[in-house]
Parts: sequence; C-alpha cells; structure tokens
Amino acid sequence: MYDFRVPDIPPENVLSDRFRVHAVANDAMEPTLRGGKDYALLAPVASYEGEGIYLVNMGAGLDLFRVTSSFDGEGGLRLSQENRRLRSHCLTRQQFDALVVGIVVADIKPRDERFLRNA
Repeated sequence: MYDFRVPDIPPENVLSDRFRVHAVANDAMEPTLRGGKDYALLAPVASYEGEGIYLVNMGAGLDLFRVTSSFDGEGGLRLSQENRRLRSHCLTRQQFDALVVGIVVADIKPRDERFLRNA
C-alpha cells in the first residue's frame, strides 16, 4: 500500500524569516483574499515561479494578481484579479520579472481579530 499523504510542514518553516506578511488592502482578490481582513504569507521572488498569486508593483503601488501563462506562443503572462471590474494585464516574462515582489505561499484568515489588535 502506498502512503499518498503529504508530509507535514514543520512549524519552524512557516515561521522562517524568509517569508513576509502582507496585509490585503483592497477587494481586488475577493473572495479568495478579503481586503482589510486577510493577510498573505509571501516568499520574496525576482522572477516567475509558475502559476500562482503574486505581489506585483504595477506602478500604482503593490497589488496581488493571479498570474497564469497567456498561451500567446511567446511565453507571455496574464495577470488578473478576481474583482471583475478590474482589467487583466498581459506582460512578457521580462516585464513581469522587473515588477514582481513575491509569491503567496499561504493565506492568513484571522478567526479572532481581538488578539491581533492587542499584540
């Protein structure tokens, strides 16, 4: 019998100083990440690391985007947000690499905010 269970991640890996916490500031990624309530645990990156949610500096400040391959035949990337009012962006990998700050490795969804406010 095969054990297909994913091995546990040691807590000290999550508490590593390699990660940064980013407060979700707006509704661009709702319902996945709620503005003013949720946080994202980020691994700093300097290039595209595969599909995922990334923190990107698009010129108007830092924002979260879901990044996927654009299938344009040229290796481009599509940056989108879950809020349908916001438009998608298509970038080359070189453009993206110049703007990317980090990749989301975990969502932090507080259950009892009182303890965070008093920390």
